[in-house]
Amino acid sequence: MRTTTTVTNGSSCYQVGKKVADGGTYRTFICTPEGEREQCLLIISTSPDQNGKLDRWVYILRELKRISDEIEEEYARVKSGSKSPLNYEIQFPHVVDSFISAEQGGRRIIILSFRKVEDVRKLVPLGNLTSKDRRRVDLRTSVWIVGKLLKLLAFAHSEGIATELMGKKNILIEPEKHYVVIFDWTQAILAQPGELAVECQRKDIMGAAKAVLVALGGDLSKGTVPDTDDSTNAYVDYLYWLARGNECDAKSAHSRLYQHTDSIWQRQFYQFTTKPLLKQG
Repeated sequence: MRTTTTVTNGSSCYQVGKKVADGGTYRTFICTPEGEREQCLLIISTSPDQNGKLDRWVYILRELKRISDEIEEEYARVKSGSKSPLNYEIQFPHVVDSFISAEQGGRRIIILSFRKVEDVRKLVPLGNLTSKDRRRVDLRTSVWIVGKLLKLLAFAHSEGIATELMGKKNILIEPEKHYVVIFDWTQAILAQPGELAVECQRKDIMGAAKAVLVALGGDLSKGTVPDTDDSTNAYVDYLYWLARGNECDAKSAHSRLYQHTDSIWQRQFYQFTTKPLLKQG
């Protein structure tokens, strides 16, 4: 991005802050819409040739939002008692703005926000935990991470959408609020509901399980995870079963996950907990 402190689109103005990521397709900056407190992320393509990938990202996110709103409205009509909202929309970014910037050489800019997250710096890639912080999540913490990933995949897959980028760098977590977000949808596959290829679904589930196993400090080549015992072996074995491509139905995977974990831990809020990463070998 050319040296500037603001970018504008019509009457909308965004104060641009620190660059937080730099990839082959786009660069990512923290930004704040003028007059607001809530931080967003500004994504700018590295060249006009990459604009189409950001266009796809925007389209997919808007489809996810449209569909999740429809499902939430229907759920609110039919639910009984005081059931909580489904909250699918918490698990993917929201498109605040999208435009071509002449000032930035005709490159696409998109502004993304995250539901109920005012400080985007609190959203961190799951992979940073082991690669940068040299920490690993404990087994009980891993449950809500993989559970929310499978919940989102069950929703997206049912609507014919696969992420195709389900990896530790594309999974963002907000540890305090227990949010899990899939960030980049530039390579997403879009099919008609009920017609998404089985292998696309399988690949997403495998990627989610592998990312969580790495966050646990697991050794994928050996099929091990630290701190397992007789009470948790079945849960860890199930994660490896998913990681090896044995499941292509995220809804079923989600249900079976809790069949394993409900026999070990109660379903209640559990503080995000990490331990030092152990040396493998």
